[in-house]
Amino acid sequence: MTRAKVTSPVRDLREPIQFGERSFTAGCDLRIEALAPYRQGLVLRKLVTRLDVFPDPAAWGIRLRRAALVLPPQDAQLINRELDPHLKPYDDAVEGYRTL
Repeated sequence: MTRAKVTSPVRDLREPIQFGERSFTAGCDLRIEALAPYRQGLVLRKLVTRLDVFPDPAAWGIRLRRAALVLPPQDAQLINRELDPHLKPYDDAVEGYRTL
C-alpha cells in the first residue's frame, strides 16, 4: 500500500497496462510519497464497516473494481490515520517490490 498524489488528469492510455489478470485502459501520473514494505500494509477489509464509501459491507469488493472510487473526506482521513504506521520512505521500502 502506498500514499501517492495524483499529478495529472486521468486519460486514455495508448496501450493498456496489465496488473495480474486485470487490464486498465485509463490512467494518470502519480507521485509516490511513502510506501508500506511488501506484504506489511494496511488490510482494507478490516476497515470496510467503518467506511462510508461502502454502504453495503458485504459488496465492498465490487465497488473497488471500478476504474475510480471517490472517497468521502472522512473515509480518506480514517484510511490515512490507519495507514500512517505502516508507511516508510519510498527508497526504504521499494526493494521488496522489485523482487516480484
